[in-house]
Amino acid sequence: MLQSNLEDVNNLQFLSAELIKLTQYQDQNNNLQFEKFYLSDVLQEAVEKVKSLAKKKNISIKVDTTKVRIMGDRRSTAELFIILLDNAIKYSLNKTVVNLSIKKIDSKVQVFVKDNGMGIEKKDIPYIFDRFYRADKSRTKQNASGYGLGLSIAKRIAVLHNGNIVVESEFGKGSTFIVTLPKLK
Repeated sequence: MLQSNLEDVNNLQFLSAELIKLTQYQDQNNNLQFEKFYLSDVLQEAVEKVKSLAKKKNISIKVDTTKVRIMGDRRSTAELFIILLDNAIKYSLNKTVVNLSIKKIDSKVQVFVKDNGMGIEKKDIPYIFDRFYRADKSRTKQNASGYGLGLSIAKRIAVLHNGNIVVESEFGKGSTFIVTLPKLK
């Protein structure tokens, strides 16, 4: 019983921390520190943060990036991609690959995070960036932890960087999250 109570306390602490993060990113006076940096460096940092989770599921992360500089808050940009990679790993089957790649398009850069998981049903796609939303199938079949705040935080970070995030998904075949950000000339 004590172990169960401790797990509940840890879960509440995690939920509180996620809610605080979301609130901070929604605050118009957020403390983002914009600077110039190579996006590929931040993507590599994000990959390093999720490597142990990938290793537990025997998932490899294939990275195909190019040097692109952006103007942004390095810490929150890394957090955005940690969230996407964490989700890709959580919802992927064991012994699969998560692909991370960059594509330059005119004055923008797109980052693709592609998993080999169960995908998202069409009816759920319009809501996945809403706070606390979790598709029923993802909760029951994958036993993935979380409260449905990560994608909401990721979306807000993208918007604060004058960017966007969308998803392409086919149920049963995986998902690709596409983050579009302005690049430096």
